[in-house]
Amino acid sequence: MVIPPEPITVSVTVLSQMFLYLDSLKVDIDAFLRSIGVDPALVRSPDSRLPVETYLLIQDEAAEYVNDPYFGLHMGEFAEAGSWSILGYMMMNCKTLGEAFEKAGRYSRIIGNLIDARAEVKLNRIKAVYFTPPHAPQMSRHCFESTFSSSVRMMRSLTGAEINPLEVRFVYPEPASRSEYERIFRCPVLFGQKENSLTIHPSLVHTPILMANPGLLEYFEKYAQDFLAEMDRKDEHTRAAAKIILAKLDDETLSIEKVAREMAVSVRTLQKRLEAEGVVFSDLVKDIRQRLAQKYLRENYTVEQITYLLGFSEPSVFRKAFKRWSGVTPREYREGSFATAKRI
Repeated sequence: MVIPPEPITVSVTVLSQMFLYLDSLKVDIDAFLRSIGVDPALVRSPDSRLPVETYLLIQDEAAEYVNDPYFGLHMGEFAEAGSWSILGYMMMNCKTLGEAFEKAGRYSRIIGNLIDARAEVKLNRIKAVYFTPPHAPQMSRHCFESTFSSSVRMMRSLTGAEINPLEVRFVYPEPASRSEYERIFRCPVLFGQKENSLTIHPSLVHTPILMANPGLLEYFEKYAQDFLAEMDRKDEHTRAAAKIILAKLDDETLSIEKVAREMAVSVRTLQKRLEAEGVVFSDLVKDIRQRLAQKYLRENYTVEQITYLLGFSEPSVFRKAFKRWSGVTPREYREGSFATAKRI
């Protein structure tokens, strides 16, 4: 059975550093949000989460709004503990920088699951390689650049030390100017690489945190554990239904009745449980098909293969459905996806 991809969401608290930057430029944030069709109230609740598409829309439109090609770098300079929700406060109370980033890796889902990282220890350096899940949408360079800039800003602010990486790598082509990258990272910055990574010297993990408090760390970590447990409970039935849907996507007669039967509940019970999690069965099926269709197109599957894999009766039916979802044909999406990948 295929394990369903976890929906990609971002905590609204991450927007706080973006808004601090916009505020420094005298931008009327509420007016900006309304101008792109986002209700300001949507980003006011500290515990709410945004669909990744909404987050990317706000970020990329903000970069255009202030005409800043280095928006991600500058946004990262305004990162503070509160920008990373409870995760930031937990890091602030760790004993060392190494412990702080160990907690960051363990509880990163609190602030979002768009970008993850793995550590590679080689000789006298530790390299953090950053990546997105396979079902992540196309995104601009601002995402990785804000993540790297935020991480360096947090290292410096948590320790009070002028910490610099040994090296930073980006998969993106070299920009028009390197000056902002060199000013912020103060180390060699390479472009057009095979990975997005940030490398530090191993000795940095022993750097003490300025405001370490074991008692507060214990309190915040317990809160973080409960927070993640609650997140998982909220999606329990959606995840279970999604697993079955993914396993049966090639079934042209897939229905809520079949999924309910697999879950050993009545159709009405399944509908109620999904509704409690803010999900409608037909929308769940459509979302899974759309995300997988986009993934398969980016991976160069043929339309005929995708038609079979997603349970459509024939290619023409899939093409019409995809055009309805995305506003473009599968061919246009595939060509546009590759063009975007080359451009950013």
